[in-house]
Amino acid sequence: MTAPIGVAKEISEPLDVSARYSFYRKKVDRQEGKIPLPFCPSSSLPPFLQHDRRVLLFNAYYEESVLQSATEDRRILVCEIYFYVEDGTIEIIRTKQENSGIPQGVFLRRSKVEKPGSSRFYEINDLKIGNEIMIYGRKFHIANCNGSTKEYVIDNHDWNMHEVEPRPLPSDRFAESIKDKMMRESGLPGVDRKRKMNDLKQVMESMLGKETSFTDRGMFLACGTDALCFHVVWDDRERLYGDIQYFRLFYYLADDTIEIMRAQAKSNDGRDPFPKLLKRSKLPKSGRPSEGCDYYTWKDLAIGQALNVFGRVMLIGRCDAFTRQYYASKGICLKDDMLLQTSEKKIEVKRVIPPYNGFGTEEDSLRSCTGGLNPPPPKKDQKQRDKSGVILRFNAQLVSDKSDDTSRRFVIQFFMEDDTISIREPPVRNSGVMGGNFLRRHTIKRSNGECYSAKDMYVGNTVDIVGHRFLLLNADEYSYKLMECDDRTFPYSSLPRLQEILYTKQDQIRAYFVTHYDGNGLLDIERLTDCCNDVGLKLNKQEIITIWRKMDKKGKGEVAFKKLLALASEEAFCSARA
Repeated sequence: MTAPIGVAKEISEPLDVSARYSFYRKKVDRQEGKIPLPFCPSSSLPPFLQHDRRVLLFNAYYEESVLQSATEDRRILVCEIYFYVEDGTIEIIRTKQENSGIPQGVFLRRSKVEKPGSSRFYEINDLKIGNEIMIYGRKFHIANCNGSTKEYVIDNHDWNMHEVEPRPLPSDRFAESIKDKMMRESGLPGVDRKRKMNDLKQVMESMLGKETSFTDRGMFLACGTDALCFHVVWDDRERLYGDIQYFRLFYYLADDTIEIMRAQAKSNDGRDPFPKLLKRSKLPKSGRPSEGCDYYTWKDLAIGQALNVFGRVMLIGRCDAFTRQYYASKGICLKDDMLLQTSEKKIEVKRVIPPYNGFGTEEDSLRSCTGGLNPPPPKKDQKQRDKSGVILRFNAQLVSDKSDDTSRRFVIQFFMEDDTISIREPPVRNSGVMGGNFLRRHTIKRSNGECYSAKDMYVGNTVDIVGHRFLLLNADEYSYKLMECDDRTFPYSSLPRLQEILYTKQDQIRAYFVTHYDGNGLLDIERLTDCCNDVGLKLNKQEIITIWRKMDKKGKGEVAFKKLLALASEEAFCSARA
């Protein structure tokens, strides 16, 4: 169903929505001014057009506490508050202070600021002179405003003259001190700066056209950079820890100034290097500058003359050739140069290596004493490559007067790659002694200062290790075979040498078995030891074990005595020599 088409009713009131409001009716109403429509004579412009670019300026300040300062307890910070009328936004900018050391500039960007404890924003009437506003925890005191702001608030917001009367800013000691300092630095007329003008600044001002004094210009043009050079000495040995020090004194003829520099110092004299003792300036004779005091001139300088350099008595001893020519041109003859530096007898220091204290390896201890004089030992040599992993193990007994120590057994390991020794004690239950490492691996020295080598490691030998004596009782099978295969390193395990010794006592050995024959014809290691002692062979335990291992290869414990006779026979001796 569709609505009937007809002529729409025209309304006379713009707020009536029951009919249409034609363009013709709007034009008539706007011309006659009956209704305040936009852009009619009686209508008002929107705020962004009516107050376009209208900004109100207020001068304010706030206080901050200063805790870590001895010169002030509070600081006054001046700022400018800009109020934009078109949208009610506020911008705060701090007033810049030169050389204040405080971050300055924009304090608050342009934005609307809410009142504390309320949802409303600050307006123009809240910024009256004398009011206090709280913005982000800081209390701003409104002190003044500019002229255009005064006219606007009086005409449009009905402010009276009392509300726009300026208020004085409180005094700030920090700002006043900065202001006085800048006045002194800028050279304001009438201010005693009490500072000498920099020479470079004076030259720059003269280049820019400022008139300068011509008093010393003649001496500068005549002498230029010529300077008299003297060698002076300061003898300060009367004081505690005093010493003789040498300096060079330069006297500049252009302006009668003196500069004292340190001469070439001795190496390792224990003093910090410094370039100058006295910078270029006039030197007062009294030792302290004052008004009307006399200063040293070139006429007061001569060889043998003592100078007072601010309480330091310095003796002039020498001068250069130019100085002598200058004094000769003035009709003054200087004395001959004095001998300043005396030849000192050089003390020869002999490096003494302290004895090894047992901590660490001896090579590391020696290197810590000599530094870089000796190179470090090579990581691996031929011996370490050939004997890497070769270890001799011996079962040892502690030789001691204490009965408890005689029953203790140890395992001594000798590492042939670097001749180091380590000792371990096997744990024994209910012995009262804790087993484990007795001595960590390192090089051990004998009483004569030489280190233990592989030749010292044989059964029956007594070794002295860090104050303890150990008797080597026996070795393992690997060690026995290793020693028997290396005749040069282990002479007591050399079977050819032992066969030659037995061959010399062949008849005595045969006579021993004839007299001591018991009927079975067997021989053990104890009877072998008795036999060797009886025939006059002084063999140690390692040699006895080597002979016995040759005869008892199967490890039965007893062998026929004929094997010993065969070992000492001429055939065995000849085969051994061959």
